[in-house]
Amino acid sequence: MTAGDSIVSNSDRDLMKRLTLVLALIFAFAAAFTHLERTYSRKFFDITGEARWIWAQHRMSDNVPLAFFAARDFTLPANRVYTRLKVLGDPEYTVFVNGVEIAGRRVSGSRGEVAEQAIDAYDISERVRTGRNRIVIAVRAPQGAGGLIASIDIAPEVANWVVTDQEWKIYREWDPQILLKDLAGWQPPSVIGPPPVGRWNYLDAVNRPVASPPTVVTPPVDAFEQIGLIPRIKTAGGVAVAGSEEERATAFDFGFTKGRVRLIDENDRPVSEAVSVRFAFDRAELRLAEWNLRPVVFAPGEHVVTTPETHDFRYVMVFGRGVRAEVVR
Repeated sequence: MTAGDSIVSNSDRDLMKRLTLVLALIFAFAAAFTHLERTYSRKFFDITGEARWIWAQHRMSDNVPLAFFAARDFTLPANRVYTRLKVLGDPEYTVFVNGVEIAGRRVSGSRGEVAEQAIDAYDISERVRTGRNRIVIAVRAPQGAGGLIASIDIAPEVANWVVTDQEWKIYREWDPQILLKDLAGWQPPSVIGPPPVGRWNYLDAVNRPVASPPTVVTPPVDAFEQIGLIPRIKTAGGVAVAGSEEERATAFDFGFTKGRVRLIDENDRPVSEAVSVRFAFDRAELRLAEWNLRPVVFAPGEHVVTTPETHDFRYVMVFGRGVRAEVVR
């Protein structure tokens, strides 16, 4: 044996074999993961295509209420098979097409609980026309964080004809004219990215009915002042402490009823603000801090907001001066 020769022991050979096996397993796992990622990404791409999650230009970490309106004009060809809208606005959205409210849903609760994470699919063929159309999506976020994604199909082989992207216009203040046309004062959206991203995973489309405009408006049979409890979190000595505080409210008695709640606000708000609403069957429940509390966010210039979901209740208690309630069906 010469001085240039090296000696490889049996233990070294075993170690090299083990390292080679580990590297092979890592490579196989990476390849499998990449394949799985591509498969699921393709699955979601087939649902929403080039659509992106978008949001208003807003610091989500500020944890302040936000309401805005995402708008887009779009053109439909005459030879379409149908017009199908797929949309998810988290935590809460309402859709207007050609100036008429057609759908909405509360996706996440005030404490972040998820009601149902799915892309909502609506057949809007009867609500659109050949040529120019307009869609406006109102989004409300009590903590200011969330996402909006939407796309429109016009045939089985022509999916995602219109998608949420940087071309949409974001309005931070309400004006009823934005349901019909573009106005000054809009901002470009903040593009979060394609799915899956953040807390939104691979979501299937769920067919939902298009809503009919309300035809019955029911005022309360009585209204009275009430002291209610609101949950609060305070920081004392660097420690977060959960508790509750008394706050003045107005309770509206509708008798036992069911419907959507329309809030009419007489205040002029310079920024988005959340009004707390409590639903109850019994008057004693109006005092409970944790009972059925729901925030409703008003945008600047907005004086009427209707909850997208239907409620069963007798009392509606509103924490906020100058805000009254009625029921629409």
